[in-house]
Amino acid sequence: MTKYTVKIGFWLRAYEGFTVEAASDAEAIAQAKAMAATAMESTAPPEFVEFEERREGVIAFIDQITADDRRVVAEDVEFDTDRIHSAPAG
Repeated sequence: MTKYTVKIGFWLRAYEGFTVEAASDAEAIAQAKAMAATAMESTAPPEFVEFEERREGVIAFIDQITADDRRVVAEDVEFDTDRIHSAPAG
């Protein structure tokens, strides 16, 4: 029997929260966008990660493993239909 290493990738929903003070709804939206951009760049763990809802999986790679070598069999293989980043219509 031949051995293969399989690595998958998937998206998880993560949530972060913060408070802003603003003089108007428009200012609150602008501040929220700026804070959201900063939060997205952070490498700190988010407040909450929804582990029950794994989405848009892809098989990142399948490699064949032998005693002497490792050979790429396939990469970026779709295996589900949960596309949150679907291709644009064209």
